Amino acid sequence: MDLRPLDLADDATMAEVYAVECAATAHARTGWVPMPEAARIVAWRADDGWRRSLVGAYDQDRLVGFAASLTADDTPDTSWLRVDVLPEQQRRGIGSRLVREAERVSPEHATRFVASAYRRTAVEIDELVAGFAEPLGFLRATTETVVELDLGRADLAPLPAPDGYTVETYVDGVPDHLRAQVGVLKGLVDAEAPSGALEWEPTPVSADEYAAEIARWQQQGRTAIESLALDGGGCVVAWTCLVTPTGPGRPAHIEGTLVDVRHRGRRLGAAVKVASLVRAREHGATARVRTSSDDANVWMRALNQELGFVPVESEVVLQRQRGGATVRR
Repeated sequence: MDLRPLDLADDATMAEVYAVECAATAHARTGWVPMPEAARIVAWRADDGWRRSLVGAYDQDRLVGFAASLTADDTPDTSWLRVDVLPEQQRRGIGSRLVREAERVSPEHATRFVASAYRRTAVEIDELVAGFAEPLGFLRATTETVVELDLGRADLAPLPAPDGYTVETYVDGVPDHLRAQVGVLKGLVDAEAPSGALEWEPTPVSADEYAAEIARWQQQGRTAIESLALDGGGCVVAWTCLVTPTGPGRPAHIEGTLVDVRHRGRRLGAAVKVASLVRAREHGATARVRTSSDDANVWMRALNQELGFVPVESEVVLQRQRGGATVRR
């Protein structure tokens, strides 16, 4: 088995990466529908503040697995790793070799490696952690539950905004004068929501970064539906974003939902979330919507259940400190 760096700019190589990723993901996730190849490669090649390094495992000239190291400019201490191996090639040590190689090609300033995985049940998550992750030094940082809503059957009606607030919904980008405020809330989603041992810091999204993200989704054939709550002074105090899928059969997904801490307890999160779902149903580009939340996020889990979301799979987030010591926080 030969490990080689992969060229993100090479179309043939990325087509092979896409095929391996699809086969491995479909094997692990029941009913998973792949993103179209062109749209997925757009994401791999995006100029979005992430450094991406890919390495492939070859059996002669056949790509049988690959690993990626992804490091964001705004969290340079953390490299996200992902590994995909063809189902028939699994349990041969290829994944373990790829993990170590992905760690090796990560930037030297990255002191923590993080990875996530989806499985059908919590039992399968436990098997993955014990059989693959822990022997490599990775420990469970947190777990999430993925839930799905059938838009056609959901009992949705716009919620009235609380006194002193308005709720507005925008398609493919909020107005320019609101983008900086939205970027602040987007950067707080991971930092303020429960995340186990991960301990994320705020990472505000600039107006330029916001515009680039909207443009990338449009390039992929996706539509962003964002709902905001504004206070009496016109300040954005709650935000959510739903992104339509890239192809038939795929669900839309919710990028995030957040209410400014000074305005919580007024059902603003429910108001913006319902507003975006109602607009998504009117838009007609999707029949299903998926989202996930940390298993300790009791507020968001209760809201999703109230709206009709049902559990469909489990996710685990793992982490390890560079140098072999396990992260313990």
